[in-house]
Amino acid sequence: MSLLNRLKAEHSLILSAISLIIVGIFHQDLFEDYSLSVSLIVFFVLFIIIIYAAMGVVHHAEILAYKFGEPFGTLILTFTAITVEIIMITEIMLNGDEDPTFARDTIFSTVMILLNGLIGVSMLIGGFKYGEQFFNLKSSVSFFSMILIVTGLGLIFPSIPHQAANEMPYQIFLIIICLSLYAFFIRMQTKDHKLFFSYSKHKILDELKEEFPGINIKKESALYHSIVMVVAIILISILAEYLSTAIDNGVNILGLPKYLASFIVALVIISPESLTALRAARNNEMQRTINIALGSALSTITLTIPAVIIVGFITGQQIILALTPYMTVMILLTIIIGILSTSRGDANALQGFIHFVLFVTYIFIIFLFA
Repeated sequence: MSLLNRLKAEHSLILSAISLIIVGIFHQDLFEDYSLSVSLIVFFVLFIIIIYAAMGVVHHAEILAYKFGEPFGTLILTFTAITVEIIMITEIMLNGDEDPTFARDTIFSTVMILLNGLIGVSMLIGGFKYGEQFFNLKSSVSFFSMILIVTGLGLIFPSIPHQAANEMPYQIFLIIICLSLYAFFIRMQTKDHKLFFSYSKHKILDELKEEFPGINIKKESALYHSIVMVVAIILISILAEYLSTAIDNGVNILGLPKYLASFIVALVIISPESLTALRAARNNEMQRTINIALGSALSTITLTIPAVIIVGFITGQQIILALTPYMTVMILLTIIIGILSTSRGDANALQGFIHFVLFVTYIFIIFLFA
């Protein structure tokens, strides 16, 4: 199949590109009318298009994952998504109204969605279908150890009262520590301890014919699928930025909590990863689900914090990373429950339901305390 014909078959990519062109042309008509009806229509149309595009990303991500094996396939998806997320956050910080807590709220929302919503629903799906699903215990231990330390250093320590004069030296220290920890972790994940992040019962390539009919995974071009996936995620991120404008309009008109907008945008941005993880759980591949959910949470905290601090230094904006008391309790509960629910290297529906209850609690708190 020629490259042109293959691109013609990328329906979700084409629809995303056309939608972006239309939104760009009619931007003023769509987003300067602050009526509730227009905001709702724009929201639902863009939301459906973004989710459809995310399903296309899932297709390419799965082919790459099976082609390269774990953890490399998942890392490609995670790195691409987190890069786009960082670009979006920094762009909003540079061009939008100054909001010192925007980055913190986005990080917190993303972590809650990944560690409670995604893990919870994945374990529920897999638990009801297979009873128990197994993964490499060493992977979850490694991930949660990293998540705990970067959460403590980057989000909880800053909430302890301190002198303003000590803030900049600590932020510089935080940049160095976060990047050093993540670089060392990636080396361990891809070289020294690569086997920690794989599970022996993964499907072999010959068993994938039913999932990818007419596709020879071994002969597929990794470069083609990587490029299309990256372009699709970029389009999703740009559409999500327009979506956030519609959400902000609706939130302001209805008088809803401002955190709700950050939550919805975070949910949309990580939809490609989430759909991939959910499909992996449905296919009895809990190891991929663990790698995606925990890996994305780790990347979000470890890479976004240095990025926003650097942007703050450049622009002179104040950056508040300190969690509020309820945020601190929620994130510590999440990590503790996560460590306990993955402590034996298996997952079931009960563990998933516990995480899902935490996720519902987080949603409830948005409206109760925000």
